[in-house]
Amino acid sequence: MNTTSFVTGGAGFIGSHIVNHLLKQGHKVIVLDDLSGGDKDNINPEAIFYEGSILDVELINTLFEKYKFSYIYHLAAYAAEGLSHFIRNFNYQNNLIGSINLINASINHNIKCFVFTSSIAVYGTNKLPLTETQYPQPEDPYGIAKYAVELDLLNAHKMFGMECGRYIYESNFRE
Repeated sequence: MNTTSFVTGGAGFIGSHIVNHLLKQGHKVIVLDDLSGGDKDNINPEAIFYEGSILDVELINTLFEKYKFSYIYHLAAYAAEGLSHFIRNFNYQNNLIGSINLINASINHNIKCFVFTSSIAVYGTNKLPLTETQYPQPEDPYGIAKYAVELDLLNAHKMFGMECGRYIYESNFRE
């Protein structure tokens, strides 16, 4: 199989499990992580690791050019629930602008599918149980950033046909 997958946040708990699964499926796996929340020891030695940030546009573009990714698994984020009111710039840079850097590169390189890990924070404090069919109502900058990425992915799908690994209920998005 000549499939190359890019995993951001691949040194974290969930990211490292995705890396292991992809390697078992025969993918060549490139991991990008700034190690702010993950551990290098979590990364499977069969993966190719780059220590860096999704904010580094030059690095992102270099990796996309070099490896010709088929799939993007975007797990890199700064989990800022409860704190994001006080670190707005940091939150939006890491959780929104970094994601947009990846979406731009994905569109420019015609990737097959972009898998994004969002957050329950996009739903705010809606009535339980929460489901993906509920209308998002984020209540803090962290949830707003995650929801903005969902909206941008929906736009990338509509405008460029980019497939997204998270089914986005279009009925939830008022146009």
